[in-house]
Amino acid sequence: MLEETLIRYRDQLREQFRREADEARREALLEGRRQVLIEQMALRFGRLPEKVRSQVKQITSAQELRKLTRKILRAKSLQEMGFE
Repeated sequence: MLEETLIRYRDQLREQFRREADEARREALLEGRRQVLIEQMALRFGRLPEKVRSQVKQITSAQELRKLTRKILRAKSLQEMGFE
């Protein structure tokens, strides 16, 4: 009985650790994409207003970040990128 309880507890801890590690990896990936986008935008359009940097940092969708990273190749301004 005690052994089964300990095994179940161990398995629960492993699963919780796996979920937390997956979430940390996803967040690190998003943060890296945000940083690349900010750097690309600064290279393309010059110094970015803090408001724009803040807007990029609030993006939580990897798909949206990929879309913006491609859009920067064609955009002529921050406004065309969807930023003010």
